[in-house]
Amino acid sequence: MTSLWDKLHAGPGRAADDVQEIKASGLPLLLYGDGWYAPYLREYLARRGLSVAAVFTDAGFTTSGEAVNFEEVNRRFARFNIVIAFANARLAREKLARLDRGRVAGIYFFDVMGELLNNTFDRAYLETNKARFSAAYGMLTDDLSRETFAAFLNSKLGGAADTLAELSRKEQYFPKGIIELSDREVFVDGGAYTGDTLLTFMRLTGGKCSRCCAFEPDQATAARLQATVEKRGLRGVTVHNKGLWSAPATLPFAVWHGTSASAVSGAGAVSVEAETVDRAAPDATFIKLDIEGAELEALKGAAETIRRSRPKLAVCVYHKPGDLFEIPLFIRSLVPEYRLFLRQHQPVSCETVLYAII
Repeated sequence: MTSLWDKLHAGPGRAADDVQEIKASGLPLLLYGDGWYAPYLREYLARRGLSVAAVFTDAGFTTSGEAVNFEEVNRRFARFNIVIAFANARLAREKLARLDRGRVAGIYFFDVMGELLNNTFDRAYLETNKARFSAAYGMLTDDLSRETFAAFLNSKLGGAADTLAELSRKEQYFPKGIIELSDREVFVDGGAYTGDTLLTFMRLTGGKCSRCCAFEPDQATAARLQATVEKRGLRGVTVHNKGLWSAPATLPFAVWHGTSASAVSGAGAVSVEAETVDRAAPDATFIKLDIEGAELEALKGAAETIRRSRPKLAVCVYHKPGDLFEIPLFIRSLVPEYRLFLRQHQPVSCETVLYAII
């Protein structure tokens, strides 16, 4: 098996150099794209003192009204730089290649997710934790998992997202060949939001399961989730307006409505109740966790269930720098027989999920 360290780029990425190049040009900066990735990119650019002169999108793309078409920006600006505001930079470049780019000075892309999710690290951190990164990498079951692990680290170290984009796969939380569902699942949906994962689960199981425990700590979001459950007539689903943690607790909670997700945080202005999987669903057969950095604590609160029942696990590992090694190492410490798979579900460094199955 090729060493992890042989797969990491020797030098830094171009992100900092690209920012300086854009500034030095003195040209207007235009965003291409106005979807979910654009607010993250705007914040990233603002932190670096870069202002956006205009936004353009493809013809027919529905936006908030600010965006114009490419013909309009060609009329308004004699020369300009473009920053891609798609997560899928490869698709964006293909589309831009079809346009008249005579007035375009440069085209740039930044993987901004690490910084804006407060998950960044440098080579010093990598070296300090080299043994644990290596151990986690060695636990992965297949080549795609190992390639994904290395690509994720490369994106963190240098901001290069091309390889990560190539490895991105759909079917988040339910990848074929890894997660096989029955009609008797006891499903724990940690970080249920308004029910997107829950509805996919119900579709895949034909609406049949033993029961579902959906945890959503944000009160307003939990109310929307409950409304969805009632409107869809989902049977066996219980909505818990609580978080998941290592022990029953009352925790500070920050509710954010911008580019960040609500999360347990010492800066939180409100409090939320937290429960453990071991208490709420000791018979769980499938546990999914996307809880904004609380995944390891929630796994600690599910340790008895995991040891005893060996449920399927789908756990996000992109929220904190140590998640990529701490979470697989902890899971394997509970059940050494677990097979571990890593999959990327966005072209940028978020939605990275570790799957554990027997």
